[in-house]
Amino acid sequence: MNKTTTRRINILRDSVARRIAAGEVIDRPQAVVRELLDNSIDAGATDISLYIQSGGIEEIRVVDNGSGMDEEDLKKCFLPHATSKITDFEDIYSTNTLGFRGEALSSIASCSRLSIISAVSADEPGNKLEISDGSLRNLSRSRGAPGTVISVRDLFYSMPGRRNFLKSSSAEAAQCRTMFIEKALPQTDINFRYFNNGKLKLFMPAADIRQRVLSAWGSLFRPEFLQSFNLENDGIKVSAALGTPTLYRKDRKYIHVFINNRRISDYSLVQAVDYAYSSYLPGGCHPVCFLFLEIPPEHVDFNIHPAKREVKFRNLPGIHHIVTEAVGGFLRDRNSFKAELPAFDRKTPELRQQKLDLPETGRPPIINNRVHRISLNSVKRPTSGASESAASERESIFRIESIDKIGKALVDTGSAEQQHTHSTTHSTPLVYLGQIFNLFLIFEHGENLMLIDQHAAHERIIYNNLSRKNPERQELLVPMSLNLERDEEISLERNLDDYTALGFELQKISDGEWLINSLPSLCSGMEDEILSFFKNAVNDAEELKRELYAMISCRTAIKDGDSIDNISAIEIAQAVLEMDNQRCPHGRPLIQLISRDQLFKMFGRTF
Repeated sequence: MNKTTTRRINILRDSVARRIAAGEVIDRPQAVVRELLDNSIDAGATDISLYIQSGGIEEIRVVDNGSGMDEEDLKKCFLPHATSKITDFEDIYSTNTLGFRGEALSSIASCSRLSIISAVSADEPGNKLEISDGSLRNLSRSRGAPGTVISVRDLFYSMPGRRNFLKSSSAEAAQCRTMFIEKALPQTDINFRYFNNGKLKLFMPAADIRQRVLSAWGSLFRPEFLQSFNLENDGIKVSAALGTPTLYRKDRKYIHVFINNRRISDYSLVQAVDYAYSSYLPGGCHPVCFLFLEIPPEHVDFNIHPAKREVKFRNLPGIHHIVTEAVGGFLRDRNSFKAELPAFDRKTPELRQQKLDLPETGRPPIINNRVHRISLNSVKRPTSGASESAASERESIFRIESIDKIGKALVDTGSAEQQHTHSTTHSTPLVYLGQIFNLFLIFEHGENLMLIDQHAAHERIIYNNLSRKNPERQELLVPMSLNLERDEEISLERNLDDYTALGFELQKISDGEWLINSLPSLCSGMEDEILSFFKNAVNDAEELKRELYAMISCRTAIKDGDSIDNISAIEIAQAVLEMDNQRCPHGRPLIQLISRDQLFKMFGRTF
């Protein structure tokens, strides 16, 4: 029988203890970015640049113009528990700085080759510090602008076990970029630049919250669908950049909560945002909201984890209530969020086309030869390699369903002069007056002037038709190349079956390189849009379908500036009036009313 070997208790060497402790603070390049940006912000910088090389594994460099360090501070900054933020334990409950634990640079120095160049002013020379394995290797004079440059090279070079757990360079770079955005968003008075492998990838200039969000995600959010507000309630400052109720998702990816300029994870506050939107969104959908709270530091405790992602509140129910009331109150007050639409009778209205006899003005007539017949002439035909079935599919998709009910009735009445009335039993006639700016269709409907956005309306018509049938697949003679970042590729692989169901055939060539061998037949001629669709795709099957159909609808609908004939205009109106959702796939209203009373007020007339 083997005896159990008793091992003596040993005190770890400082170098070993520091490496173990460093693993709690620094687990990947993203954590280095977090700590270095916090230091630059706390130093009062107004301009910060982040440089990433090979996903941050080869190098992470942060350059700022904040208050630099003199030689004495430089010698101490990388030592364990060295900080300028606090002196006593109780100070952590009153500090407003992002960092305060005094372990970031020490942890970084223990697992990389670290160099720091810092200068206090332009009148005095700066100093350069070089460290590896947590030990000072060199300290020398250096010239440079006021501020600090910190370079972290060869991360985990002395810890191969930790390095083996890192992801690919592209995946690590994506996480670094995410952290960069999180740190930049609330700092509205600082210019931020992000460089990846020597190229400027993102510039976020000093701006308000709304503009800061748009600079980070402008390709995803149209400016008109993003609003902002600022208020104060019970000593808590609340500001937000939030989407209109027409901008929503199937997940909570774009509900971000920041407390005292730190992004946090707290389900209760995310739930508060969801609850505020609950009366405005379809079931199972979530809003876009970037929420920023400034809470007195004594009411919140970040000293839970080095990442400061978790937080304790002195009065969480009270903060939850403030968030719900702030966001909900803003939504209620924004009348522009609500479509001011009449309660139309869904019965088919009487449609009349009125010819206006205008007096001669002596001006030459304005001639526009681009007159479209939507259900036929405005259909974009497939390329020469497309099948006849694809052409038939396009015809059925772009065709307005009411052509048989209205168009045929009008055509059968004879000449244009005779095409005035399509009789129904509805008591309020719909009179087509004409088109303005080759964009809006104008109708008289009872006591209202009704305007319809022809492009948005046709978008919705196409979208509804697409949603009722599965698209056919069209093989490409020359496959399209698709190059993806690692996080984009992971998303694609996760949703490969969903892409196949939508009509795409994808082939992987190597990491990050794919071929598109076939696509939905309705997407021919949309190469740029298709590439953008894959690079910005979501992880939900229904959301993928919605985004694809919205893209097709927008690309193929009649455009702003196109003239259409009278029959098509009436068909559009009929289709819009029969819709349950009178907004385009991107959330813009299809129809607006100007009442008789409003018109009288505009012209100073009495009623």
